[in-house]
Amino acid sequence: MVSIVIPAYNAAPFLRECLDSVRAQSFTDWEAVVVDDGSTDSTPGIAQAYADADSRFRLLRKPNGGLSSARNHGVAHSTGEWVTFLDSDDRLEPHALTSLMQAAPGADIVVAAPSLTPTVMDGITALSGMLYQDGIECSAWSKLYRRDTLLRIPFTEGIWYEDLDFSSRLLREVSTVRTIADHVYIYRDNPTSFLHTFSAGRLDVLHVTRTIEERESSRPDGLAAAARSRRLSANFNMLALIGLNDRHGLHADTLARCWSFIRSHRAEALRDPRVRLKNKLGALISYLGPRAFILASRLVYR
Repeated sequence: MVSIVIPAYNAAPFLRECLDSVRAQSFTDWEAVVVDDGSTDSTPGIAQAYADADSRFRLLRKPNGGLSSARNHGVAHSTGEWVTFLDSDDRLEPHALTSLMQAAPGADIVVAAPSLTPTVMDGITALSGMLYQDGIECSAWSKLYRRDTLLRIPFTEGIWYEDLDFSSRLLREVSTVRTIADHVYIYRDNPTSFLHTFSAGRLDVLHVTRTIEERESSRPDGLAAAARSRRLSANFNMLALIGLNDRHGLHADTLARCWSFIRSHRAEALRDPRVRLKNKLGALISYLGPRAFILASRLVYR
């Protein structure tokens, strides 16, 4: 059975579409665990109506604790051998669970995306591609996990960029990752979401990527260069967003630290053949100075 863990916080505008997409699955051996994370709108009532109509839906309620807390709570109270995550404002394609489960035998994680080449790899290879940003994405959704793995490696609560932190730890601990070239997840692009706006919380990516680099650098088989590439990308992004949005200089110290890291590692990025083109272009532009880089970044963040 597949447990579909659906964290929901004030999700009323989109929750019915989300749950309808679950009910429409061609694969029928599933349970949908909706975790109401302290909503103040009609979210729990909507979820309960689905549970009343179909016993495969279950509603769990808890005080607000954030996305990671809700996901961990859902996994802990799920019963399937396999788990997939679905955000409450997104949907699954009707064939999603069928495609993921067909690829599940012998795998610890199944990853689906149209851009992927169907293959089987070990966790370290998958982690390397994720850090170089030329393979598996770090998002928790569009993947199928063994539940016992998630119980051993939960999401870190109380941080932003929890998916990047989680995936970097999880891939280290699994043996077999299978990728399939399939579109199984329908992501709703929300222009007001965390990733589309600047806030102090977004700066947490600098801490997360530094932690990943430190962890990989300490391992004999570590992926230090790959981790630095991912950290460089985070510093590019934050340098640009601070420069474009922090008009009162509240994050001047962070901006200076980003610039220092970029200056220290841009030459390495240009020499490393696996560093993605976007990072290489950022490294080249950075030689013109931080102001030129921030001005050029308007083309990306406009």
